[in-house]
Amino acid sequence: MSYVIGFAIWIVIGLLAAFTIRTLYAAAATAAWLTFAFGIFGAFVGGMLATSGYVYHDPTPLRTGGLIGAVLGSLMFTYLYHLVARKGI
Repeated sequence: MSYVIGFAIWIVIGLLAAFTIRTLYAAAATAAWLTFAFGIFGAFVGGMLATSGYVYHDPTPLRTGGLIGAVLGSLMFTYLYHLVARKGI
């Protein structure tokens, strides 16, 4: 059950990060759904990379490292999407 709750928290972190980047650093021709998709994808990638060091101990997504990785991953992917979109216009 902790995996389901952890993944749900990662999704919420991705949505919050996407909303924050979209509010603060929005590019003109970006799609809202794509911003939120990159936020969720980044949260999963960052969270998985952060918990990969705990494979032999306790790889639950609710560890502090997994949550920090989800935040950093979602912010990075969403920011990069808007940065590339801004340069392409």
